[in-house]
Amino acid sequence: MVGDFPMYQAATMSWLPGVVQGFTTRQGGVSVAPYDSLNLGAHVGDSLEHVSINRARLCGDLGFDMSRVALAEQVHGDGVAHVVSGSEQPVVGADALITDTPNLLLMLFFADCVPVFVYDPKHKAIGLAHAGWRGAAGNIVGKTISAMRDNFGTHPSDCFVAVGPCIAGDSYEVGVDVADKFRNLTAGGESGSANVVMPRDELAGTYNLDLRQVIFLQALQTGVRADQIAVCDEDTFRNRRDFFSFRRDGATGRMAAFLGMRSPSRRG
Repeated sequence: MVGDFPMYQAATMSWLPGVVQGFTTRQGGVSVAPYDSLNLGAHVGDSLEHVSINRARLCGDLGFDMSRVALAEQVHGDGVAHVVSGSEQPVVGADALITDTPNLLLMLFFADCVPVFVYDPKHKAIGLAHAGWRGAAGNIVGKTISAMRDNFGTHPSDCFVAVGPCIAGDSYEVGVDVADKFRNLTAGGESGSANVVMPRDELAGTYNLDLRQVIFLQALQTGVRADQIAVCDEDTFRNRRDFFSFRRDGATGRMAAFLGMRSPSRRG
């Protein structure tokens, strides 16, 4: 729990001093069906007043003013933006944000896609990515960590990575056009990871795509240590109580993933 809000938090990061991180559920807000109740997405057709109340309550419980929250446009691409301040306006064209600015909260919104959290404790830098299949095909995780290296000197082996709640592989059906982008992607024997694409009905040209496995592999390939990667097994598609799911419901709300660093003077 964070204040009054049920929350998922990454085991790899929950013990780290000064790190603020989590993934909301759909519970605890004021929005009404089909956005009930903690919808944090302002682009899905919900009342903007309700969204503003939900965001203000969440940020208040986290101890961040809304002016200290950075957002991304989330165009289902692989663009990464370096941010140094908060704004009500999302960063155009970005699906990932990075910063080494303390007391700045990165926040992205989800309803099946994969939230990816990255923390570099050596250089006190963070990254937060939104990975749908297009972003995953473009290796948004590798590009996020590369951008942290270029901007902050981050080395992947120092990083802690977390994969938050998302649609599970056995719930995520894709066509052959999407499957073909991932067919040859395996994590290799040393990681113990299976193929990320499995046949569902090959005669009909449908497959299951495991985006969590894709992200895990891509983090490994950058040089992140396996024991510093946490992967949540919650399926947003099947867990109707806790999560919005666009694939399941169509018109629905959005959960939020957030990541920030408090300066030493602001730690409780």
